[in-house]
Amino acid sequence: MASMQYNFKKITHVPTAKDFIDVVLSKTQRQTPTVVHRGYAITRIRQFYMRKVKFTQTSWNEKISRILDDFPRVDDIHPFYSDLLNVLYDKDHYKLALGQLNTARNIIDKIA
Repeated sequence: MASMQYNFKKITHVPTAKDFIDVVLSKTQRQTPTVVHRGYAITRIRQFYMRKVKFTQTSWNEKISRILDDFPRVDDIHPFYSDLLNVLYDKDHYKLALGQLNTARNIIDKIA
C-alpha cells in the first residue's frame, strides 16, 4: 500500500493542441531574434534558425515535462484513487496518454 499523499489540485491545466502550439511559438518569437537580413552569410542564417529550433525544443520539453511531473503515476497513488481513476477514465488509457506524451517529448528532443 502506498503511503504517499498526492495532491490532485496541483495538476496543471493541459491546453489544447492549438493553444499549446500558439504559446510555445509566441514565446519563441518574443525571446529570439526575428529578422534575417539579405546580406548575412549562410552560416549566420543557419545559426539564426538553429537558435530558434533549440529554443522551441527547450520550451516544448519544459511544458511537457511539467505535465508529466504533475500527473500522478497510477502505481504510486492509493488503491482507492487508482480504482476511481479506472472507473472514471480507464487506467490503461491514462497510462497510454502519459506514455505518448513522453514519447513526443523524446522525439522532439531527437529532432532538435
